[in-house]
Amino acid sequence: DLNKNERNRILEGVILKTLAGFMNAEGGTLLIGVADDGEIVGIKHDYPTLKKQDQDGWEVALMTLVSSKAGTANCRLLQPVFHRLEEKTVCRVIVSPATQPVYVTLEGTRKFYLRTGGSTRELDIEQAVDFIASRWP
Repeated sequence: DLNKNERNRILEGVILKTLAGFMNAEGGTLLIGVADDGEIVGIKHDYPTLKKQDQDGWEVALMTLVSSKAGTANCRLLQPVFHRLEEKTVCRVIVSPATQPVYVTLEGTRKFYLRTGGSTRELDIEQAVDFIASRWP
């Protein structure tokens, strides 16, 4: 969190929800290190919060987060690619679609997310059951 200059679990949750939403849909691409307004902020500010404080450590932290909250097998659906833009490092995560539903555990509760248009939405139980039945017959 650049505003608070500290690790922000809420932002980690946003990343997890978005990645799971893409996996449950038809895949997609998530840019990390780019603000909503398009400003390139980079990921270097995350390094001090990591055990290994560099790009490799950042990638390990991303995969560990996904593994622990969405399942280790789902890490294979992610391909992080790093780019230098405006002298800052940005991560482009290419997300492949899942072959079965992907759930995210947040605050002790398993949730189902779906990427629709430019946003990620949590589906309630009825919506999730209907979507899963049509997506993975």
